[in-house]
Amino acid sequence: MRLFALVLFTSLLLGAGAWLAPPGPRLRFLSPPRRAVVFASAEYTAKLDLLIRKLRASAPDQLPRILAENLKAIDQRLFLRLAEMSDAESDDYEKLRIRQLATLVASSLETILAKADEQMDADAGVVQQFLRLMASESGEFVLPVPKARLDTLRTSMRGRVAMLDGGFVGTVKAYMQKASDDGLDGVVDVLRVLLQVFASERLRSLTTSQLAAGGAAGATLAALLEASPDQWDDVLKVRVSGEKAECSAQDVLNVLQDKMGEIVLGMPAGSPVQTVLAEYLSELLSRARAIAAEE
Repeated sequence: MRLFALVLFTSLLLGAGAWLAPPGPRLRFLSPPRRAVVFASAEYTAKLDLLIRKLRASAPDQLPRILAENLKAIDQRLFLRLAEMSDAESDDYEKLRIRQLATLVASSLETILAKADEQMDADAGVVQQFLRLMASESGEFVLPVPKARLDTLRTSMRGRVAMLDGGFVGTVKAYMQKASDDGLDGVVDVLRVLLQVFASERLRSLTTSQLAAGGAAGATLAALLEASPDQWDDVLKVRVSGEKAECSAQDVLNVLQDKMGEIVLGMPAGSPVQTVLAEYLSELLSRARAIAAEE
């Protein structure tokens, strides 16, 4: 086992230090920018014009939803385009309407981003709570993480895993990227274990009835979800091989593909949660196929 002290663990738990913040600046739209030299392609300008037309045709209470749906595509060029449209407008009433829209858009974006910041802080707090459970009382981590620590983590996570969404996953991945950039490989491994436990518990919560109805194959899958990935081969060999085999590896594959695979594919395509579950399920399928090939 590798034992290492997490240098930044104290700041991690207390929420202090820049390491906890996902990389990249947080945007602010306090007011529309006056003027700036920003170049936009004709294609991007056409998309901006389409968004502006949609905003102008919408009621004020619909703006937050529309802006939230297009948040990734919005930057200061939206305000610059509105300013250009206002300057080019000869009708004073329409000019005023465009200016009022710019002000309303800026206010709505500020509210949206403030709420996003609050959610990011909440997600960071949850990640820190789980990391506390994985560490020793002295703030050290042992790899592989001891079973007692993992069991405590699972118990804590199981009661709220359905509420952990893309924000939680994104926060863990942002920390992993920052730790990797800083050369903290041990921290990356710990965070990877956290994501693996999340994936297993989320899959368990989504497939409880299917596992119960799956007989011996379902019970084998339940045992696999309870185990760490480095234990999967041993669990499979005990349950699908030899005289005491409870089912075949193909039976396990069938449940994995037909039941779990169907549930994961039915989630929002490309969402952070679906991506993590798909990666976890893919690795589990790969191990099961390898054992099936040996039968």
